[in-house]
Amino acid sequence: MEFNDNKPIYRQILDYAFHCILTGVWREGEMIPSVRELTSELGVNNRTVLKAFDELQSLSVIESRRGLGFMLAKNAVDIIRKEKRREFFEKTIPEIIDEMRILGISSEEVAAILSKSD
Repeated sequence: MEFNDNKPIYRQILDYAFHCILTGVWREGEMIPSVRELTSELGVNNRTVLKAFDELQSLSVIESRRGLGFMLAKNAVDIIRKEKRREFFEKTIPEIIDEMRILGISSEEVAAILSKSD
């Protein structure tokens, strides 16, 4: 995984985890890779992975199993979709609208392109 400088690494790891969950690489109700495994796989400090896991726990996406590691919650996909939708509407859409204003792109132009993609 290549990290970029415009976002904290733990947030990029969180995005990676979201992707693994939404694409079915990590399955609900099953164990996920350990902190040690992800630290090695991603080439980052274990504290950075732990910070991402803390965030996943605070969202109730993963559950700690004493002596076993972390398990993906049964409703993890729904939680993540809700979180990603919130982020899309609160952050991404306003950024797109600002960019549209700067570039002089109308909502009608965007609507026309979106209607072709259906």
